[in-house]
Amino acid sequence: MLKSKLIKIFLATALVISVCYLAYDIYFRLPAENPPPAGSKEEQKSEFDKFDVLILGLDGRAGINNRADTIILASLDGKKNEAQLLSIPRDTRVKIKGGWDKINAAYAYGGVELTRQTLAEFLNVGIDRYIVVDFDALVKLVDEVGGIEVDVPIRMHVPLEGIDLQPGKQLLNGEQVLAYSRFRGTIESDIGRIKRQQEVIQLLAQKMLSAQNLARLPQLISDFKDEVKTDLTVREMVALARLAPDALGNGINAQVLPGSNKKIDGIWYWEPDLNALANILTIPIATTVARS
Repeated sequence: MLKSKLIKIFLATALVISVCYLAYDIYFRLPAENPPPAGSKEEQKSEFDKFDVLILGLDGRAGINNRADTIILASLDGKKNEAQLLSIPRDTRVKIKGGWDKINAAYAYGGVELTRQTLAEFLNVGIDRYIVVDFDALVKLVDEVGGIEVDVPIRMHVPLEGIDLQPGKQLLNGEQVLAYSRFRGTIESDIGRIKRQQEVIQLLAQKMLSAQNLARLPQLISDFKDEVKTDLTVREMVALARLAPDALGNGINAQVLPGSNKKIDGIWYWEPDLNALANILTIPIATTVARS
């Protein structure tokens, strides 16, 4: 009798756990690119295919936050557990409202929506969501997770910008990470700065998803909801957090939009080479090559 009751209790418990896990798994998936009809069996089985998030970094200092200092298109493939970062140099020459300009000016003219529209038209890609972070938020987030370990390649010293870092592997706090991300005094100049920003994003993601911080992730999301502007839902944030460890484990493909510096009408631009873009991407995006 006792054995029978124990078996029933075990089966009931297993059933409850299975149902709860199934409900959690379905609810915290990202939406399919072409979602099936609501309520259908296909809807319950769907997993997202490709998900594109525009990441904008703003210089939060007074009077200098009207242009996007960092522009990154993050692409995720949920079926292959792959992630990709495509950085767009802020001087990239694009059409904004019919006229040629630098892409970082789109934020000054129309905020995140015009920036998203401009980039979507430029690359002929659908952008699902956006994240806007200013420098202050980055500093606070890095400090909240206990800093990140970075191998500083050279002496970085620009007193007027508060940059003062010694070379070598070291644990950096928020202000130091910001200085590392903004430094341009290498042979690659702005492109080198962009690569360091990509490095910081990956290191910060790894730190947030480490054993010591993973349990705090929901609280971190809650704490920074007012510091970061985004149209990601909580469901999508959790889904991305679930995908991130596998994607990080597979290695993130971090690239910079191909191109070269070019002076046009007395102004220096980053002239993009969209024909070369497809060759460096592991998660394809549709690109237009029309430059008329």
